[in-house]
Amino acid sequence: MSDTNGLDSRRVALKALISIEKEHSYANLALPHFLKESDLSVADKSLVTEIVYGSIRMRGTYDRIIDSVSNRPVQDLDLEVREVLRMGAHQLLNMRVASHAAVDTAVTLTKQEINQSSSGFVNAILRKISKFDFDQWITNLGFTDKLDQLAIQYSHPRWILESYLKRLGDIIRVEEECIANNRNPKVCVIGWPGQATQAQLLEGNESFAAAPWVDSGVEITGDPAEIAAIRGLQASVQDQGSFLVSKAFADLPIKEDGFWLDMCAGPGGKSALLDRWAGQRNINFIANEIAPHRAKLVQRSTNKIVISDGLNPAFKECSFSRILIDAPCSGLGALRRRPDARWRKKESEIQGLVEIQKGLLASATKLIKEGGVLGYVTCSPHPAETIENVKWFLESYPEFIQIPVVEFFPTGMNLPESLNVQLWPGLHGTDGMFLAVFQRVTK
Repeated sequence: MSDTNGLDSRRVALKALISIEKEHSYANLALPHFLKESDLSVADKSLVTEIVYGSIRMRGTYDRIIDSVSNRPVQDLDLEVREVLRMGAHQLLNMRVASHAAVDTAVTLTKQEINQSSSGFVNAILRKISKFDFDQWITNLGFTDKLDQLAIQYSHPRWILESYLKRLGDIIRVEEECIANNRNPKVCVIGWPGQATQAQLLEGNESFAAAPWVDSGVEITGDPAEIAAIRGLQASVQDQGSFLVSKAFADLPIKEDGFWLDMCAGPGGKSALLDRWAGQRNINFIANEIAPHRAKLVQRSTNKIVISDGLNPAFKECSFSRILIDAPCSGLGALRRRPDARWRKKESEIQGLVEIQKGLLASATKLIKEGGVLGYVTCSPHPAETIENVKWFLESYPEFIQIPVVEFFPTGMNLPESLNVQLWPGLHGTDGMFLAVFQRVTK
């Protein structure tokens, strides 16, 4: 069905935004349900997606703008009114929508979906917002320093940008990462080793393109579930960065390779790869996962699953030659994929995650054979979750040394010479994956 005046599309967007906020659900999981239940055309569904993701992603900036023209703070407004104002602001300031269309449809939706009495307030606020473009609003709001400007302009909590700056040491690079975080990423499908090639994934799909860093991957358009290789459990949706850290870890040469463990396997993307690479070398593999519901997801990629707590794993000491720890983390390296993540994550939660990460590393030291390697992965560039954990580990476990892995990544990525690898969305076009590898040299 074509939505000629755009009202039906915006109605779906508003209902989705209200539901996501009320239910504290994730936008990338909740929105597909609303799209599926609608009778909208493909183009109108794209409009809904842009409004929902954009309104959530840029919420911090829009709330500052709304506060500046309202006699009531945004947080004191009814949830439904907040959401209609945010989506109106997004259309006015960051979409090619005529001002009258953005305002009029917001007022109509307020009358039909919220209440008549709030429509005048919504009309007044959005008309005030429409007087300036986005860049002028950023200037009008003012800022204390360059980092504050970036936090406002690109709608990021300042503490996240401070963590970026500690790793990057360059405010220009921080801005590049902000820009990347605010772009919708391409969806990448990667064929599982020995089961689907890039050529097979590209065949008959003229709109697909070869993934730049993964020779078994393609960047797709449309619904991944319609791809035969995914239906046939021969491929999966996976970020290139996730593949690259797994491949580098698996390609590291060691003298005696015998048994591999994926310590935190859910939802199973890396297990799918490791299981097949291990099988090609006649090596045993086990996927460990603490949560039964996540273990069910892992079953799509391997049947070699053990359910146990990685902090107290159900394995004998010195059993494994390779252990990969894809540790629970803040996910600050994947903000572009999850528009609400930047608002859900709190700086106060980082220390709790670090304690879990350290606990997993400590558990793994007991399971690794002499000469074996331990890979530590996070989808975060936060110093506490990456370089500070590496420093702690090496100081706490002198029987391990860190070994370089840069040479096992594509040369075109131009990674700096370092024992660690940190990928960046703005620089490499991948999620912000971190990899450090340790080898046990003594008992």
